[in-house]
Amino acid sequence: MRKPPSLGTVFRVALYYGVAGFGGGYSVLAQLRRDLVEKREWLTAEEFLVLAELSKSLPGTPATNLLALLGQRVGGMRGGVISAAAFLFPSMVLMIACGAAYSLVRAATGLSIFFDGMNAAMVGIVGAVTIDLARSALRTRRDVLLAILCGLLLATRLVSEPILAGAAALVGAVVGARSLPPTAEPPKSERLHGFMPMLAMPVALIGSAAVLVGLVRVFVPIGVLTFGGGLAMIPAIEHMVVIDMGWLDPKAFADAIALGQITPGPVAICATFIGYRVAGVVGAIAATIAMFGPATALALAAGHSVDRFRSSPLIVGALRMLAPAVIGMLGAATFSLGRASVGIHVDVALAVASFVLLMRWPISPLWLLMGGGALRLAFLWILRPY
Repeated sequence: MRKPPSLGTVFRVALYYGVAGFGGGYSVLAQLRRDLVEKREWLTAEEFLVLAELSKSLPGTPATNLLALLGQRVGGMRGGVISAAAFLFPSMVLMIACGAAYSLVRAATGLSIFFDGMNAAMVGIVGAVTIDLARSALRTRRDVLLAILCGLLLATRLVSEPILAGAAALVGAVVGARSLPPTAEPPKSERLHGFMPMLAMPVALIGSAAVLVGLVRVFVPIGVLTFGGGLAMIPAIEHMVVIDMGWLDPKAFADAIALGQITPGPVAICATFIGYRVAGVVGAIAATIAMFGPATALALAAGHSVDRFRSSPLIVGALRMLAPAVIGMLGAATFSLGRASVGIHVDVALAVASFVLLMRWPISPLWLLMGGGALRLAFLWILRPY
């Protein structure tokens, strides 16, 4: 850092992006680069690149990881936790409000149509993100075939997302271990024990223990086993929340994802909405901590030894094998969201238009979602019977 900031200043910056960070995690990373490197000069371009690559290589959401690592550089583990919490708090409050008003919103005909239009646009957005990530992540024909296989396995529900991600990481780590010299030892984990109280916090919250434990059991594995940002978590969340637990129907789940996109912060903040629908405010807090707490803990643990983390053959191998799995997950998410959200011809048109626009121009997904809702509402208003 050229000008080391105070922890209070980092807190205010994280809180600001928690309020103004629209467009998803990668959009927030771009905004943070301009702010931290060019405007405030807290980091050099090289330092930011290292933190950004580490944030994207870790499970969880890149923007949350990056702000946690920035807070850690200033105030240690406490600073990292404070920075991540400040970033997530505004969107968590907004999602609780959305959960509280959801029944009223869905009961209003005009708003319900607007939500359906956003959901249709979301299908195109997820599809475009899948193609964009595949261009850089899939380097060989084998990677492409593995991504297709993973997508088919998930779309047909033969395996669940956490199992697939865990298996891919294990295979990649084994392959990476073969590249170690005969006398080399795998890097040792550092200071993970200090985060166990954070992981236990959701269980200690007041409320129905069985429901809270269920939320923790669902969201902790998703948070620590999903790479590629919030959109990559969609299929895993859908599998657990809609199919296994039956907490939401497909329509409500699609609404949760759309709300995660139009509110600031990461898309994975939809966990807050789901937790509220399951167990009220306490459930929302439990689901949020379960989703982001373990991933933040891993980010801070990796932050203590950045060079060792990035050079470990085991970790490099695991991430290399996870790339096709993540692309397959996003492809399956596009299929499942389309099945739940595309009902009439205008929905197909909105999904295709969102996909084409996002592939050709760097448009914020927020505008595509809002435009999809407005266009669907206008279309059905024009065709309404008199």
